[in-house]
Amino acid sequence: MQLTYKQVLVVEDNKYSMNRICSVLKEIENIIVIKAKNSGEAYKYAIEYDIDLFIIDIILEPQKEADLSGIIFADTIRKMNRYVLTPIIFTTALEDPKLHAFTNLHCYQYFEKPYDAEKLKEAVLTTLQTKRKKYEKEYVYFKIEKMVFPIKINEIVYIDNRITSLCIYCSNGEVTKAPYKSSRQLLLELNSNKFLKCNKSIIVNIDYIQSIDYCNSTILLKDNYGEVKIGRRMLKSFKESLLQC
Repeated sequence: MQLTYKQVLVVEDNKYSMNRICSVLKEIENIIVIKAKNSGEAYKYAIEYDIDLFIIDIILEPQKEADLSGIIFADTIRKMNRYVLTPIIFTTALEDPKLHAFTNLHCYQYFEKPYDAEKLKEAVLTTLQTKRKKYEKEYVYFKIEKMVFPIKINEIVYIDNRITSLCIYCSNGEVTKAPYKSSRQLLLELNSNKFLKCNKSIIVNIDYIQSIDYCNSTILLKDNYGEVKIGRRMLKSFKESLLQC
């Protein structure tokens, strides 16, 4: 299936602590771990993706006295409509910022370092079992040279994702060429179950499918947008994913 993965953003400046958390998360199926070593990276990923769980170290800049960047980051995302109720797990070496974390930031759990890995795993599993309405984005953004190009997601017919670059074909007839991104990254940024990968390089918007010829592994697109092929190895998963849409 496509787009069934939960996205976990880990915000941790310490390499050892980051590796320890990631080793716990590796034991959990169907999640994608996004790593940020500071609040700047964390803000970027929170906007770019649709995060299902935040694991945040309260102290992200230990060289600064009285640093609480993790708390500030959590406070900021709580002001975003899409993350008002998204679970937050804090990890920290501080003795007791629990009252503020639980009361004002509505965090799910709080772990003092060193913490029990199994308890962290249990907390992650519990939070990810909660179903959350997906945030529907209007635009996806591509950086081309020194400019940022916004493209309306519902106007994308399909994306041809080659090794060195990609082409975005839109319903208005425009074709935008942009630097390469992996298919997984594109699907995460699109954040819509209307986009399915049908072969090694092509992601198609099902709203623009006119008909499918499974015998010849061909998708006919609406309004003379042409045809795209379904990869032989992806035929079964494409059928299954289409049924879930």
